[in-house]
Amino acid sequence: TTPCWLRGSDDITATCKRLLGISFGETTPDGEFTLGEVECLGACVNAPMIKINDDYYEDLDPASLEAVINQIKRGEKPRFGSQTSRKGAAPANGLTSLTSEHFKPTMLPAIKLLKRKQKKT
Repeated sequence: TTPCWLRGSDDITATCKRLLGISFGETTPDGEFTLGEVECLGACVNAPMIKINDDYYEDLDPASLEAVINQIKRGEKPRFGSQTSRKGAAPANGLTSLTSEHFKPTMLPAIKLLKRKQKKT
């Protein structure tokens, strides 16, 4: 999808194909890897990413993907999630909004008013 593509999914695809020696829909001769392509895995903010079994490997670049695949080939369990220092879906370069110590939501009075109107009907 667009977020993954804009963040380099073509490079991730090429790296997978090169490291595994297979294309989409194929399985490695040892039966350990099958390469598939899906429309979306729903982790756009951490794109590009791949899913291996039940684990997501996110914020990938060719080097980090190669490290993940090589660890699996050695029988190791790579760290899943973001392959950068990012925590969850936080911005990779730090916060850019909602940075004040005392954030005051300005919509709170409107939300309370809406709730009062709903109770009357």
